[in-house]
Amino acid sequence: MSGTFLYDSLPYMVLALAIGVPAWLRNRERLSAWVMRWVDREGTGSAAVSLVVGAIIMVLWHAACFLLPHPVQLFIRSPARLFLLEVVGLIGGMMLAWGLVASIARKLSSREPGARAWLAFQVLLLAEVLNGLYIAVAYRWASAWYVSVVVPYLRSLVTLQPDATLVAQLPLTVRMHLFGVLALLLAWPLTRWLASTGAAPTLVSTREEPASQSGIVTP
Repeated sequence: MSGTFLYDSLPYMVLALAIGVPAWLRNRERLSAWVMRWVDREGTGSAAVSLVVGAIIMVLWHAACFLLPHPVQLFIRSPARLFLLEVVGLIGGMMLAWGLVASIARKLSSREPGARAWLAFQVLLLAEVLNGLYIAVAYRWASAWYVSVVVPYLRSLVTLQPDATLVAQLPLTVRMHLFGVLALLLAWPLTRWLASTGAAPTLVSTREEPASQSGIVTP
């Protein structure tokens, strides 16, 4: 196990640290400012905490399976550890879904300018999370077949040698989950662009409205 780990898993961990640590050091002030804006927008209640914790669990779950497939396969050889990994993923998905529902409801009731900029993206993400929860319940032991079937397909895309032989035979709901990821990747930059371009006119109109109503002409 140790020899295999050194060659098929350790390089990914070193690469992630080599890229991630310098990136965090360069952008830690920007990241802190983004976190503060997010807290101001979402709050610090239980739903916001659930959103963050659920997102972290799901990102780590998928990243571990993708970057470290062989250690994960060795880990889930024990039925007890496989059950534990399934429970952790299910809890993370439910926490993320609850946080998204609360955030969407808050945006729908908010009158703040630009509050609904990310609404469509969050609805799409919620649909993806609910689909994943259905897959986890309907097709048990997702950790096992995800590592054996889906991860090789994703890795084949990274190496520019796509092989969809096994993925094409998966149930429709699982394939829809993969297409949902592609939809989210497309929606992310588009939503960011719409949010950045749609915020400025709103700010200008709200500032100029009182001056126009009072008859004052501003230069």
